Amino acid sequence: MLKAGVVGLGQMGGGAAVCLARAGRPLSVYDIDPGAALKWEGGDLLPPVAASCAEVARNSDVVIVLVVDAQQVWSVLSGPEGLLAGAHPGLVVVVGSTIALDELTAMRDTAAKAGVTVVDCGVTSPPGGHTRKRIVGMVGADADVFDRIKPVLDDFTQEALRLGGPGVGMTTKIVRNMMYYATWRAACEARMLAEKAGVDIGKMAVINHLSEADASGTTLWLKCWAARDAVPGSAQAQHDHVQGVMLKDIQAADELAARLGVTLPLIDLMRDTADEITSPWR
Repeated sequence: MLKAGVVGLGQMGGGAAVCLARAGRPLSVYDIDPGAALKWEGGDLLPPVAASCAEVARNSDVVIVLVVDAQQVWSVLSGPEGLLAGAHPGLVVVVGSTIALDELTAMRDTAAKAGVTVVDCGVTSPPGGHTRKRIVGMVGADADVFDRIKPVLDDFTQEALRLGGPGVGMTTKIVRNMMYYATWRAACEARMLAEKAGVDIGKMAVINHLSEADASGTTLWLKCWAARDAVPGSAQAQHDHVQGVMLKDIQAADELAARLGVTLPLIDLMRDTADEITSPWR
């Protein structure tokens, strides 16, 4: 049985690790916060956090990296305590973080020099589904690599789809995120109109929830707006995080559009009105 590792025990990484543990997959984990996994349902099932990313690499055949951005992925890969320092020939590193394609290519080339294969696997999950095997994986990999690691992917996703060769999984995730955040802009404008018309936003959120998929961006936006006064005292930090992730993801979509010669006016609109769009989280 392939041995798995997970680096980054935030919402997605913690959920992936919990699902792998429940499946009985041999597992190593790492996070800069030793208690990160305990934030999630089933986190007590995980082994103690390893001393370093290098240790995870030494003990794994497939390592899933689920951190925030490209800078963090590079820090996980590089340095004396990074994955590449502990790598063995044949190790596969699955990058689940949403990053620009140029960064992904550079990571793939750097890892190849150490005999390591980097696979891109964009991930998404309905709210609360990350620990319940509801994650969906969008994979970019050569067919033989995908077939080899699929048992590991199947242990933490409800579906892992190979979209094509290296880079295509990340491309799919970038496009999907652009579409998702665009629905926030739609919800933002709907809220302006609804409030002018005297419509109860909380009830509108209930209507959207019953008539759309649970993960709908408009439903999430309206729910957060209706509940904004109940957000704990760390609201500004939460807002800054949500806005930062959104801007990072739409920037990746903008770079992809530029590469392909596609004009996306909504990207500029989302960037210019980012404070307005993410106002429910403030």
